[in-house]
Amino acid sequence: MSKLAGSMGEMIALQAIAWTLVILFALVLGGQVFDALVLVPIWSGNPPDSVDEWLGTPAAAAVPRYFSRLLPVLLVVSVGALGAGVSFATPRRAWLLLAAGCGLAHMGLVIRFFVPTNRALGFLGPQSAAGSPDKANLVRAWLRWNSVRIALDLLGLVAAVHAVV
Repeated sequence: MSKLAGSMGEMIALQAIAWTLVILFALVLGGQVFDALVLVPIWSGNPPDSVDEWLGTPAAAAVPRYFSRLLPVLLVVSVGALGAGVSFATPRRAWLLLAAGCGLAHMGLVIRFFVPTNRALGFLGPQSAAGSPDKANLVRAWLRWNSVRIALDLLGLVAAVHAVV
């Protein structure tokens, strides 16, 4: 059963959660858009050769480091936002819950699809053992699901902004 968020401390906590989601989604979405427009075309252009060439660049190691710092925080804050949205009735509750859902869906996609696929492509850990046809298929699937991930991040950012206004 939810209660009305009435105390000043509760309202400040809810706003802090929502603002944190705004910042996190902005950072994640910015990184995803840069990745999609600048880096992904380099390694996805002619798989498997383009993937193998990409793995030899310094950027190949930098991209996972950037997201590995943000995504655990996005997960924790999304869980907190979900709990706050369920626990407290606020005028912006639906927006907070939508932002939390987008964050959790993003993380589910990362854990269930992107981590295993990135490992298979050699982006995480040792060189890929995937054969050429497998690599090409993995790249096509990666590109499709990346569009979904970017859409989730954009929707999450819009919802988080609405949760604070």
